Amino acid sequence: MENWRKISIAPVLSRNQQPQPQQPQSQQQQQQNGLSTSSDSSISSTSSIPKQIKFTLTDNDFYSYLLGSWKRNLEWKEFGGLFQHIRTSNTVVLIEEVTKFDLDPGSRNLKWSFGKSLNKNELHFGYTMKVITAPKSIESYLEWTYIGTPCHGKFFNFNNVAVLNFFQPHSTVIVTYRIVDQDTMSVCVVEVDEKQTPSIQYGNMYRIDSTLYMK
Repeated sequence: MENWRKISIAPVLSRNQQPQPQQPQSQQQQQQNGLSTSSDSSISSTSSIPKQIKFTLTDNDFYSYLLGSWKRNLEWKEFGGLFQHIRTSNTVVLIEEVTKFDLDPGSRNLKWSFGKSLNKNELHFGYTMKVITAPKSIESYLEWTYIGTPCHGKFFNFNNVAVLNFFQPHSTVIVTYRIVDQDTMSVCVVEVDEKQTPSIQYGNMYRIDSTLYMK
């Protein structure tokens, strides 16, 4: 009788132990799987975007970088409201080394001139800037006098940005230069003057061949 019971029960057990069909995933599980897949793909796509390589300034020498002839192209817009277009400007900038003021061994001087060309009769003196390099070349301090008012600025080596502040009795002008490469700087000027429309001016400054701008 015991053998009969084993034989009769075995087929029943085998039928009960058959694998159950897989239940369909719930909507919540599908959403979670979808989020996981999309997040993985977004991480993959983000990691594939190349990072911009910062231009390395030789010896962190902002003074030597500025020397030469430049062309500055700016678009002017109203600083406020709809930021409506005002005008565009194209200016030749000549930055020269000045040694007669180099009495302090820790500083050097630059002469900035502006005009339509590099001819002396079309260049107008802007200011003479003293460049003082901090210890370990972490940053450079900039000093100059504009229309009788002392002005100050600073160049930061960690991001290749120079900020120049022109604070006059009736106006404020803040100029930001960002070094892009050996021959290019991005420029942004914010000017607020009680006698004219406040403006924001932006564009680029390119190093030029001086022979092409001599008439």
